[in-house]
Amino acid sequence: MTPFFIEPDRAVPMRAMTDRYGAVVRHLAGQYQAILVDTQAAFECVLTEVHPIALASDRVHPNLAGHMVLARAFLKALEYAW
Repeated sequence: MTPFFIEPDRAVPMRAMTDRYGAVVRHLAGQYQAILVDTQAAFECVLTEVHPIALASDRVHPNLAGHMVLARAFLKALEYAW
């Protein structure tokens, strides 16, 4: 699971750092043939339509809508159709 920061602007320092950590997670998942849940990518899709505050008041701790984004990302990674 990649770390996430619910912010569409990649230039924001916290988002940039989170993206670097995500690259490490992607590398390790590939190295160990692990299932990768790209949570940051899941939030990016939603952030084209909604403001980050709609998903988490502090951009870190998701509310119910944010948790739904995460749940769908996990199910998609497991190739679970719902």
